[in-house]
Amino acid sequence: MEPMEEIRLEALRALTILAVHDEEFRRSLWDDPDGTLKRYGFDLSEPEMAQVNNFLNAVGESVDVDLFTGLAEVHR
Repeated sequence: MEPMEEIRLEALRALTILAVHDEEFRRSLWDDPDGTLKRYGFDLSEPEMAQVNNFLNAVGESVDVDLFTGLAEVHR
């Protein structure tokens, strides 16, 4: 694995951990993904941001955000 790929994997891991454990981050991510990620220090490329948005849209279409939030809280 190239170093840049490792850095990106670490960013994705950090984003995932924040989304699971930080309610403010999670709620902000649903409302303003670009702004939220920038405020938390994530500098994603356009393709990476497109992947994040695609994921949020897919999840949003398949489950209620409040349900998703409740499930994440159960796993704390």
